Amino acid sequence: MAVPGTWGPAPVALTYQWKANGVAITGATAATYKPGAAQLGKTITVTVTGTKAGYATKSKTSTATVAVAPGTLGPAPVPTITGTVKVGSTLTAVPGRWGPAPVALTYQWKANGVSITGATAATYKLTTAQAGKTITVTVTGTKTGYTTKSKTSAATARVV
Repeated sequence: MAVPGTWGPAPVALTYQWKANGVAITGATAATYKPGAAQLGKTITVTVTGTKAGYATKSKTSTATVAVAPGTLGPAPVPTITGTVKVGSTLTAVPGRWGPAPVALTYQWKANGVSITGATAATYKLTTAQAGKTITVTVTGTKTGYTTKSKTSAATARVV
């Protein structure tokens, strides 16, 4: 949010132009601006221009912010697993609600903590290779401009 200070004599019309690394951001002309993924790693400034009939136009530019850091996904829920823990049965990962939406989710199923090759869908059909082992699923959330976050479910009972 730009805090333009006091301009006078009142009334003075104020306009705003937000910039990333000194380059104007298209459409960023309101008193407030929320940086997006395109501004990641860049510093932000705002130039406020005051105009009044009969007076010279004056512009002032803020000091630059620190570089824009990636956003943080909200508290990621611990996924749960539903289904019968038996060879031939299909298990389903229930990821919970991730945000801010939309968040792309990927899955990795594991047997005794070791990734199962190719088991990267929200569901997994148990095979004889998992007999006697516990199963977990790791859900990873990604969103452009945000840090990646992963959560792993509790282990199931041993596969029978």
